[in-house]
Amino acid sequence: MADSPDSRTPDQRRQRDWVPAEQWVDDSEPKLSKEELQEFAHSRGRICKARGCEVCAPLRDARRLKKAQRKADAQAKAHAQGQPCGRTNCELDVCVTARNAPAAPPVEPVANQPATDQPSTATHDDPAQARARQAKRHKVGLPCGSEECAQQRCIDGFANERTRRHRARRPCRSTSCDNPVCVTGRPGT
Repeated sequence: MADSPDSRTPDQRRQRDWVPAEQWVDDSEPKLSKEELQEFAHSRGRICKARGCEVCAPLRDARRLKKAQRKADAQAKAHAQGQPCGRTNCELDVCVTARNAPAAPPVEPVANQPATDQPSTATHDDPAQARARQAKRHKVGLPCGSEECAQQRCIDGFANERTRRHRARRPCRSTSCDNPVCVTGRPGT
């Protein structure tokens, strides 16, 4: 079954020797000072970490203009496709109607529909399994992803995920979100 005589014990030939972390660090080269790091960044045409650096000002301006151009291109692309751009100050009819559109109430599934027309319950499985999964994530220090969790870390993580999904024009996992993308993305609508 395995190379070792007992498959439960690891093969001694494949085990690595433990090396302390101090041996990973190479201290043979001295650390560079702030001025040397700044000169190094300037020599490579990069932006240094000094906030008021006059050498980097044109690079910062160019980066800011590129970002503004990308935003304008994304807005123009959305408008060309007849979709709202998502900006709050856009006065195009599509964008204004999307901003002012009331949230549609969620549609309840009809009881006598066949099972194939019912929304998928793959994400809403057994509550005991969901609690066990949340407990595992809490145990290792990760947010569980539930919007009803009592831990602040999970609440913040869920809010950040919601914001990220809304910026990407994707529905979030909240059941009570009134964002038009989320309302239309819910099963049964």
